[in-house]
Amino acid sequence: MNAKPAGNKSTKVLQTKSNNGMLITVAALIAIAVLVLGGIVWAAQRGGEANPITFGETADPLIAVSDTGVMTVGEEGAPTIQIWEDYMCPACGSFEGQNGERIASAVEAGDLRVEFHTLNFLNGQSGSGEYSTRALAAIQCVAAKDTLPVFFDVKNAFFAQQPAEGGGDNTAGQLADIAEAAGANPDTVECIGNVETNGGMDKASDSADNAQQSIREITDKVSTPTVAFEGEVVEISNPAWLDDILA
Repeated sequence: MNAKPAGNKSTKVLQTKSNNGMLITVAALIAIAVLVLGGIVWAAQRGGEANPITFGETADPLIAVSDTGVMTVGEEGAPTIQIWEDYMCPACGSFEGQNGERIASAVEAGDLRVEFHTLNFLNGQSGSGEYSTRALAAIQCVAAKDTLPVFFDVKNAFFAQQPAEGGGDNTAGQLADIAEAAGANPDTVECIGNVETNGGMDKASDSADNAQQSIREITDKVSTPTVAFEGEVVEISNPAWLDDILA
């Protein structure tokens, strides 16, 4: 008996409902893996970059707001310190009460320059869950639209009327009223009152994220208040810390 010619032996896959579903499942898993891996890579790349923010030119030449949201005050060339703070932080309120006036006087005299890096990691301690961000948006309005003395006066007033941790809060309208009572001009007051609709909250949130990154360049301990000078954390428990820097 003669065998039949082998002919074309190319392999074919029998397409049944069972293996068709399996192929679809495998393809879906591969697609998900690609997306997850891409997300991890994207997040890793993004983690080392600051979020860019646009504030434009400030009203006072002695105030600058960087494209990462840092508010810098004072004369260029003066000794420069960095301060990390959160407007919901009680210790920051105490720091402001003890040092705010001295810092303001030194800056206005041209003897000191300060970079304010503001965080919002205590948002959850406020009634709304976003007070730290709201207060940062408000003080950025002041930095952009008002004078240096008013900036310090409003900053001091915000801390003096700081909400209590564990449920306290100030609305945008209340912050606007506090700023107005401290001498802020009408443009500043309007900006503060509308931070939740004018993009101020988004900018403040990005600024706080950037502050989280910048403090980690100085110390492994993310806490407020933190002060640094020439790349080193300052021991602010020393009553003479500012005098030592100015000297």
